[in-house]
Amino acid sequence: MPEVIHSDEMKRYFDSLEAHADKCYEIANEARGKGYDPELNVEILKAEDLALRVEALLKDFGISDIAEEIRELSKNHNREEVSLLMAKRIAKRPWRSKEEALDRAIRVGLAILTEGILVAPLEGIVSVKIRNGREGSFAEVYYSGPIRSAGGTGQAMSILIADVVRRELDIGAYKATREDVERFKEEIPLYKTVQHLQYLPTPREIELIVRNCPVSISGEGTETVEVTGFKNLQRTNTSRVRGGACLVIAEGMCQKAAKIEAHVKRMGIDGWEFIADLLKKKKKKEESALGPNARFMQDILAGRPVLSHPSRVGGFRLRYGRCRVSGFAAVSLNPSTMFVLDDFIAVGTQLKIERPGKAGAVTPCDTIEGPTVLLSNGDMVQINTVNDAKRLRDKITNIVDMGEMLISYGEFLENNHVLMPSGFTVEWYGEALKNRTKKLPEDWQDPNPERAFKISEKFDVPLHPKYNMYWHDLEVDEVHKLRSLIAERGQWKNEILSLKKDDELKELLVKLGALHSESGDKINIDKTYSYPLVRCLGLEVEDGRLVPKAKGDAFQSLELVSTWSGVKIAARAPTRIGARMGRPEKAKERLLTPPPHVLFPVGREGGAQRLVSKSVGADKIKIDTGSRLCTSCRETGFLAKCACGGHTVPLKRSSVRTINMRKIYKSAVKVLNRRKVPEVKGVRGMTSKLKIPEPLEKGFLRAANEVHVFKDGTSRFDM
Repeated sequence: MPEVIHSDEMKRYFDSLEAHADKCYEIANEARGKGYDPELNVEILKAEDLALRVEALLKDFGISDIAEEIRELSKNHNREEVSLLMAKRIAKRPWRSKEEALDRAIRVGLAILTEGILVAPLEGIVSVKIRNGREGSFAEVYYSGPIRSAGGTGQAMSILIADVVRRELDIGAYKATREDVERFKEEIPLYKTVQHLQYLPTPREIELIVRNCPVSISGEGTETVEVTGFKNLQRTNTSRVRGGACLVIAEGMCQKAAKIEAHVKRMGIDGWEFIADLLKKKKKKEESALGPNARFMQDILAGRPVLSHPSRVGGFRLRYGRCRVSGFAAVSLNPSTMFVLDDFIAVGTQLKIERPGKAGAVTPCDTIEGPTVLLSNGDMVQINTVNDAKRLRDKITNIVDMGEMLISYGEFLENNHVLMPSGFTVEWYGEALKNRTKKLPEDWQDPNPERAFKISEKFDVPLHPKYNMYWHDLEVDEVHKLRSLIAERGQWKNEILSLKKDDELKELLVKLGALHSESGDKINIDKTYSYPLVRCLGLEVEDGRLVPKAKGDAFQSLELVSTWSGVKIAARAPTRIGARMGRPEKAKERLLTPPPHVLFPVGREGGAQRLVSKSVGADKIKIDTGSRLCTSCRETGFLAKCACGGHTVPLKRSSVRTINMRKIYKSAVKVLNRRKVPEVKGVRGMTSKLKIPEPLEKGFLRAANEVHVFKDGTSRFDM
């Protein structure tokens, strides 16, 4: 058992969370015990870990006693491997048919992948069939829209799980027909026109997957639009677009091909060689598309600013790594950047980013570089602390550089994105020095400018990042121009480079990122950059004047300044990342329209607002509800609690009945025991399978506290 390291304060915090949760369950169970709800106990059991969540999630499918097996497998395998191994075990259990065994095994595997917290294993898979084709039996998985919640990995892995299980059950491999392939070629692009799709595969990619996948991917029609060709195929009983099936191929199989290949190789599964071909095509496509990518700017909403354009100079600079508050799908910015951006970005704000993935939540990291800005007095400074950001924010006229964005390697791995080149950092500089000498110089982390050049000369490593500038942002002719302007207008005094002000010179210095201040008609280069600027331009000081001495030319700026300076100059920002503000915080009630207080049908008598008080005026109204049998007096009714006080159980039928709305209303008001009765909104009718209305009393309590109910009987607040 590994040692658990935490403070006493942290332990008390988690203990208090558990104690309060237990108290909430106690109160909820006491309330349920009064019999006003369809069930007498809280259905959602408290689960301590993934294994218990999965077991509880799938109990209605006859799946039990799997928690301990999941825990045992999890000791030596990652979650994807556990899902595959557990699916094989479930398939070997005694079931009524092979079809049922296949269905249950796939659902268990998918539930493990989604950690037992998503609806995908329940509603994302409609059914699993064993079909007979020209070449024997094969497995077919029917998907629906909720499979989206599983994410690309879950969608793709569900097919791999299905293949592994169908082999265990001795079910043949699927062989697609030409009609199946052509249907998907039309269907997936058509789905893209009506729903958001992260990735639209090419017709060649679609054909490669559908023709070679050993399991048939199908589904129910989820969209109103229909395909124009290959309608009403023998096995596809709908002409409507099958959203779930489209998602599994486009966002699952295509985007997570690398993960599938890794598991296929590890487990020695044949029949998936087509994935390697798919990856080759995707790699060529990616390599040809490593330039600016404006996809993150699609679907932009008014009021959410674009912070940096695709790969644009001045945008966020990529830096690899993670900090204490990083996590999955999270990026870090210097907190001063948040202040400089007029507080649009706060901790937790979602950023839509150019690469490597769709989005990332913002977390702060004060050890990476902050933004570089121009002030109203002409100074160009880099802001790395919150105090400086607050002090200078009202003086900022232009953000020259957004600063660094810290992204972990895992984000690129998870999104199957090729690694982009990173700027040369202090950590990298240290590793380069270690490869050249047994003992690092004592001042290697923060040498003075002259010393930094001497270290680079002695150990043949690139110049220390502290003294690097954006030389790669300048064209070769701009470097030559900067050299001649500084030689013409420059003066060296007390280790500071001063220049006579000039618009063209100012523009080049800003582009280069050479920090400076202005005084009268002078531009004074920051002491940090004065010597590096002179040295990299091949200038030498003679009686306070700057004279071009170093010779040489090159086709690239970095190569040119490396030649002139005598040391290697690395790219400071080879990759810049475009970003825009996503959701600042999607924190609000989830409401129906109009928002009801209680799931009690009032028919058309309630008017446009479904007002319970208005329906009372009609006295008796007709409603369509489920039927329930009282366990005490054996009378049938429609509420969870019988008039005799007993609890009722559902019957498998619903009926239209006439109810005395005035009597029910008065009874609820009496229970409420309030002088002022709030206005309560119900629903026009019930759409659920059992059609069980809530007691009106709940509506009065919700209305009194301005709480509304969602269609599943929950009061929801999204965060």
